[in-house]
Amino acid sequence: MIESVSKPKLPKRLSYVLKTSQLEKAVLDAGIDCHLDLVYWQPQSGGSILEAHYWLPNENVAHPRVYVRAGVAPSELRFAASKALLASALPAFIDWLRGILKLPAHSPALHQTLYFNAEYSENGLVVAHKPTFKSKRSAR
Repeated sequence: MIESVSKPKLPKRLSYVLKTSQLEKAVLDAGIDCHLDLVYWQPQSGGSILEAHYWLPNENVAHPRVYVRAGVAPSELRFAASKALLASALPAFIDWLRGILKLPAHSPALHQTLYFNAEYSENGLVVAHKPTFKSKRSAR
């Protein structure tokens, strides 16, 4: 579940694309139970609207966790970016996270960079992630 949320104010010309409730619903509907921290941010470059890192336990934190950053879009693109987020980026994020959570505890994939990013621009949505998993959606 979402353990913490940080959401700074934005300049008037920008809007956050993701709503916390949308992420909560997607995670709950997927039956995913893991530690998530959500940070709203304004990327310095690029058009990231949803970024995530999966981190294994370490000497400072005893449990695995997902660090999610929810980005911004120019206010005039917010509606289109939100549609793309809900239709494609959020389901792809859930598939990526499910894939990681299904990995065996000693999987070498867990020791790689575990990263998800969805960027939105006037040209549309681009999703990239590591590791890559064959999604149920793409198998249809």
